[in-house]
Amino acid sequence: MVVSGRGPERPIFVVRPNARGDLTLQDGKTSSETIAWSRTGRGSYMPTPLVYNGILYVLGNNGLFDAYNLKTGAEIYRQRLATIGSGYSASPVAADGKIYLSNEDGEMLVIGAGDKFTHLATNSMGELLMATPALSEGVMYVRSANSLFAIGRKR
Repeated sequence: MVVSGRGPERPIFVVRPNARGDLTLQDGKTSSETIAWSRTGRGSYMPTPLVYNGILYVLGNNGLFDAYNLKTGAEIYRQRLATIGSGYSASPVAADGKIYLSNEDGEMLVIGAGDKFTHLATNSMGELLMATPALSEGVMYVRSANSLFAIGRKR
């Protein structure tokens, strides 16, 4: 997958695994032998898209959150997040059927993964969040401007 938030194109390209050589789409086409599907005007600038359980999630800096069927490119939903704050720089991460989105104002949104947008929770970390959380063995590590949080069940 190749995504760019550079305007005005802001493209998303889902490249087939066997693609080789020149991948340029011709004559306004949105797919080819090497490109499974593409869209313009939907690419993210800072956050890296997330593929989870066959769905491509794209988070814009401005709080637009898109979900697409990874195989077909069909839009599943487009949702403006209620909590935007100063924007989103960190990439989304996913585990246990949930997607975690952290904004620069220190809010961690929990979204249900799947075909329907479901905002499950918002958790305030209380500090600037710009780094993508890391997941390891049931623990989420969240780096803020001044702290490192480890979130998980105590074993």
